[in-house]
Amino acid sequence: MNILIIEDDRTSQLMLQNILSAYAVTLVGSGEQGLELIGECQPDLVILDINLPGIDGYEVCRQLRARQDTQTTPIIFLSSYQSLEDRLAAYGAGGNDYINKPFDVDELKLKVSQVQQQVQLRKSVNQDLRMTHLLVLGVQTSAAKIQSISRFIQASLFMLNMDTLTHCFFRIANEIELSCVLKIDTGNGIKLLSTNYNVSQLEDEILQMSGKIERIHSFGNDRAIFRWDHATLLARNVGEMIDTIAIFMDALEAGIKSVLIEEKLLSQVANIEIQNAEAMDKMMELFSSMNEEIKNTIVSLGIITGLDEEEEDRINAVLDGYSERISQEFLALNNNSESLRQLINELHTPPEGLELMQEQVVTDGVEFF
Repeated sequence: MNILIIEDDRTSQLMLQNILSAYAVTLVGSGEQGLELIGECQPDLVILDINLPGIDGYEVCRQLRARQDTQTTPIIFLSSYQSLEDRLAAYGAGGNDYINKPFDVDELKLKVSQVQQQVQLRKSVNQDLRMTHLLVLGVQTSAAKIQSISRFIQASLFMLNMDTLTHCFFRIANEIELSCVLKIDTGNGIKLLSTNYNVSQLEDEILQMSGKIERIHSFGNDRAIFRWDHATLLARNVGEMIDTIAIFMDALEAGIKSVLIEEKLLSQVANIEIQNAEAMDKMMELFSSMNEEIKNTIVSLGIITGLDEEEEDRINAVLDGYSERISQEFLALNNNSESLRQLINELHTPPEGLELMQEQVVTDGVEFF
């Protein structure tokens, strides 16, 4: 415990220094010197005489109480003044205790010991408060990160394409202060993405060779690799987030698979529409050929020598009827395809509050966020 003694009498100084030798004692002979040194020595206790050269002990006490760093520092007055008025003046100035000169050594030691216990208790309480504050801050930070990832889990199922999905992923990565490099491999090429403006050659090599290690591999100083089916993440600052990042990667993988399935489904719908259009054209050509062939066959069989205009119109009407029915069937197939497209588009409509996470970003090569 640090004790500042402000006492101008040299004999009293030496006595106090000897009695309190178990503590770190600083001696000064005036109030001005005490106020000058207070910030440097940062005392846990001030023992203060009243009758001092220059400003008296009462004024020193008032100035100490006016300072932020000594507002609660225990102050014991040590004086030959014994009246009630002196005690009231000391208390009114901000003193905590009062000892008469000549003082009793045991009384002084007891009161200093009591102050020491109070100081230790206060320091313990302050330490507990700091730890509690850090714990609360940690819980708040953790809750904020979980909330961010929860938003991504929801949004990942409504992404328009791979670009919006990866952009959303890195937006959340920045929110949770995760520095990382991400490799996406969907079978149609590899995309390399990063949260900063540097992907080192070593990081690139590690990602290329990551297929040889386990699903989650921690190594070095706060770093880890997370290897999923279509995405591999090299995290530079894992900290206490290893389980959180694993959930983050689960959501990303689900989003990638969702986008790939939708892209495959839309491709199949487009192929069906092309095939329907080609089949329709061929059917129209076939009906045209059938029209001429039927007419020629009737004449060649000798049933009639030729078709008049009315007979040709009747045959054309029959064939046109069948052609129209077939056209309606093809149209129904195309309508089904369009309905499927609309249904897929509806799946991209996010819940309220997640619309901004669908912002389109078009980039290629190595992307930085």
